[in-house]
Amino acid sequence: MIGPRDLPGRLRWTALLGLLGLVLAVPFSAPGGTGMQWDELVLGAVATSCAVVMVRRLRTLDPAAARPWWPVAVGAGCFAVAQFLAGAFPGPAFDGFGLDEVLLVVGAATPLVTAGLLARRVIRTRWSALVVDGTVVATAVLVVTEVLRAPLVNPAGAPEDLRTLVLLYGCHAALMLGAGGAVCTVSTAGLRRSVTTLMAAIAAQSVGAGAEAMSIVSPGTLWTAVSDLSVATSLLATALAVVLAPGALTERTARAAAPVVSPVGLLLVVAALLALPASTLYMDLRGEGHSVLADLGMAVVFVLMAGRVVLRIREDGRMTEDLVRNEEDFRELIEASSDGIAIMDAGFRLLFTSPAARSLLGVRADDAEVSLLELVAPEDRELLRLATLDHPAGEGPPLQFRVPLDGGLRRELEVTSSERPGGSRRVLYLRDVTTRRRRERELERMAYTDHLTGLANRAMLFQELAAPAPEERCLLVVDLDGFKAVNDVAGHEAGDQLLVDVARRLHTVVREDDLVARLGGDEFAVLVSGTLSDGEDVAQRIVDVMAMPFRSGGHTFATGASVGVAPLTAAGGQSAFREADAALRSAKRAGKGCVRLAGEDLREGMEQEPDFDDVVAEGVFTVRLDAACGPGRRIEMVHAVPTWSHPEHEDVRGQELWGFADRQGRSGELQTWLLHEACHVAAGLPDEEVAVAVNLPAGLVTVDGLATAVAGALAASGLPATRLVLSFTEETLLISSAGLVPELEAVRRTGVRLCLDNYGMGHSIFALLARVALDLVRVDLTALAARDDTTRALQVLAAIARTSGGFGLTSIAGGISTPELCDAAFAAGIHLVHGRALPHDLSPDDLARRVAVVPSA
Repeated sequence: MIGPRDLPGRLRWTALLGLLGLVLAVPFSAPGGTGMQWDELVLGAVATSCAVVMVRRLRTLDPAAARPWWPVAVGAGCFAVAQFLAGAFPGPAFDGFGLDEVLLVVGAATPLVTAGLLARRVIRTRWSALVVDGTVVATAVLVVTEVLRAPLVNPAGAPEDLRTLVLLYGCHAALMLGAGGAVCTVSTAGLRRSVTTLMAAIAAQSVGAGAEAMSIVSPGTLWTAVSDLSVATSLLATALAVVLAPGALTERTARAAAPVVSPVGLLLVVAALLALPASTLYMDLRGEGHSVLADLGMAVVFVLMAGRVVLRIREDGRMTEDLVRNEEDFRELIEASSDGIAIMDAGFRLLFTSPAARSLLGVRADDAEVSLLELVAPEDRELLRLATLDHPAGEGPPLQFRVPLDGGLRRELEVTSSERPGGSRRVLYLRDVTTRRRRERELERMAYTDHLTGLANRAMLFQELAAPAPEERCLLVVDLDGFKAVNDVAGHEAGDQLLVDVARRLHTVVREDDLVARLGGDEFAVLVSGTLSDGEDVAQRIVDVMAMPFRSGGHTFATGASVGVAPLTAAGGQSAFREADAALRSAKRAGKGCVRLAGEDLREGMEQEPDFDDVVAEGVFTVRLDAACGPGRRIEMVHAVPTWSHPEHEDVRGQELWGFADRQGRSGELQTWLLHEACHVAAGLPDEEVAVAVNLPAGLVTVDGLATAVAGALAASGLPATRLVLSFTEETLLISSAGLVPELEAVRRTGVRLCLDNYGMGHSIFALLARVALDLVRVDLTALAARDDTTRALQVLAAIARTSGGFGLTSIAGGISTPELCDAAFAAGIHLVHGRALPHDLSPDDLARRVAVVPSA
């Protein structure tokens, strides 16, 4: 609804000033057409202002949308010129048909031109029907005028030379009402307001033409005022119609160009037709007859109406044929389409399904009352229901859901929809996207997956690093030690196989929600959920599991790994990666096969420390002892770990200390010193049954003279040989010289016991038992299953306990971090346990005190 405030200001002022001007001008204008016609000058000004409003508006419209309205703008200009000529150059009373009347007729006819152009916007405009309808209305108006004795055909009171002008005005009124009303009765939805306003302008113009004819027959101020007011109203309504015209041509579709009936136009047509019998009845009731011309006019009206009925019947027949033909064509198109088409009501019931849709949905042709929700996979039903309710048809992204098939397979469908405005049924367009979605998922997998190992790649890692997480996370950067030798010795194929095996091992030490990625080459990364301590624990497990030998291409390799660990902070993933990479480089410099935390002292320059013998002589080297206990928590064995209490750095111990000694070429001295020190500490314990274990690290053990060094340590300390245990891994046997096995056999013959560390993590434990006689085996509980999968780890531990028990071996479980795990390990059949839940990192004095207070079994 358009209110006064919605109109252009110029149009409001024109209406106000025009009304005021007519009030002042009409009384001073000569009714007979002589003298100054002040009212016509006012009408000229109104027409000029309206023409300006229309031209300004049309210049803002799309050219195609403005084209039908330009005739009325030109007509307003012609009318303004005609009024200025008639008002400024008055002549004798009604001086006949001059230039001003020619311009006036041209201007008055332009609304019919605009109405005709607008009618073309309606789809399938029936021009023959419009012509008949217009003729019927125009004839009916003329007959009504004749019946009511309006002197339009032969105006007796008019001068002889002006009768033609009177007749012209009367015919113009009938023609405007007839043609304009008939043409504009039907329009499109977008043009409805502007066309209705144009019809009001045409009606006002018809009233003005009739009043002008009456002023010629019976000159007077009343008819002049009515004529002027009607003409001004027609001009203003025409300008308003242009203002209300749509800014762009939207009738691009059949729905937009569909016919819409205007109530105002329909009212004018019906009123004109009903006025004919009403006027006849009125005259008959008064006892006044009507002329033969009126009878002839009524006959013409009836003939035209009969012709209109014939046209309507033919039109209905053609429409029915078109509908049938269109239905057949569309049905053939739908049935031939490879895309499924279905119609669904508001309750998700399928009202129609094309053959392709039935095939896609798994519906039979004879199925009735089928609900789409029942055909969709259960997990997609709520998504389908909410998406349909939340998004109008045609809006939002295409909907995708799955349809179960026979054999457990599923078909993926993509659905778009359309809906008639105000309707409750949706037309669904179904397309099978199973293959496309599978390819998209495969492309996505390839974009974020390493093609060799199947792990996540660098892109996926950094995407996960950037994703927010509710808990702490750590980043581990892992680099293999000695991988280049694998490619050099066995070739790149063997190297690729080793990388695949590395990926498998990494998955054994992490949780399911931890991310393992390959960065490239022999470098990997692990994104761990947990604190920095958790990340360090996982990193140490990675070092342990990577220390196991790899077999590839008929070769056995001992590579190992170094790990850098950094927490993921608010600084972001890039910062964490730089810190973890720096920590990895520090681990490499520290001797490889170790873990370094971000921000930890890099311990550079340690190779320039005093000579190894001087360090030993100064008593800087010590041993720290980790206890292994039996079921009664009695300490039955200790593991001796060499430690260097560095004056500037933190304690250097274990593998890192062995690496320091090896870089100085003094690993043999460290081995001899450790044997003597461990035997000396064990010999001094108050419990003469506590054994001591010394580790022989892979790649660092000195084979030549090992049996002699062991015998010397036992002799110097007085420790019985049965209380000394030498521990080694499968890797130690594989990469050491062939003389290691004879040396171990010689040692065992003296009573020293041998322990295989990381039992079960190699490739062939039975082959090792055939080579070396063992007394004990040690297994790390944390390496038996993924991180925190304690149940699985205990199941494997029980199997190992049964296997080792079958060979008469003593089994030791490491990595025991809680009393509950300690009890569970003993329940699984393990003989000894050690870890953080038991005494560890003890000095010799601390160990002596603990052994003294614990009663012997």
